[in-house]
Amino acid sequence: MQTKQHTLIIIAVAMALALGTAHAQGIKGISMDAPMTAPVPSAPDHGAWALDISTTSYHLRQWARDSLNQDNPGLGVEYQYSHNWGAAAGFYKNSYSRTSVYATATYTPLHISLPEGFSMAAGGLAGAISGYTSAEAPDRPLMAAALLEIRSRQGYGINLVGVPNAGQSAGFIGLQLVVPLT
Repeated sequence: MQTKQHTLIIIAVAMALALGTAHAQGIKGISMDAPMTAPVPSAPDHGAWALDISTTSYHLRQWARDSLNQDNPGLGVEYQYSHNWGAAAGFYKNSYSRTSVYATATYTPLHISLPEGFSMAAGGLAGAISGYTSAEAPDRPLMAAALLEIRSRQGYGINLVGVPNAGQSAGFIGLQLVVPLT
């Protein structure tokens, strides 16, 4: 479990460094895609399909790190409709060791060009999910989360999905690996 926590910390530090580099370069690669704003050149093309491989989660409360499942293997697909909008669906083994099935819409209006042709997009997702009781996820079957996507020019990358603590529920940061299909 310690290794996974260290991995997530390393990813977070790398993202912070990348954001700092983009900021130090005059924020020239940041855009909030207003109708008159051109897309960030290194972002994946719209109309692109990708495979999402769910891997692990880091829970934000100590009791959850001690008692819940941190290994969350699963598969999903995502489709990027436009520069800002997409959809994703799939399944994974949730933190209670049950299968969860999800379908979401994604919206990522903040785009940042990173060095070496990488890009970052930030926003959120909303949709429906199964596999949780009302005590575990009071708003089920509805779900919402923050979303951070990091992609190479070829479309390989990661998704970080963040859900805050709410009531007695433990929030988490989940990691997906992304492999382009088209």
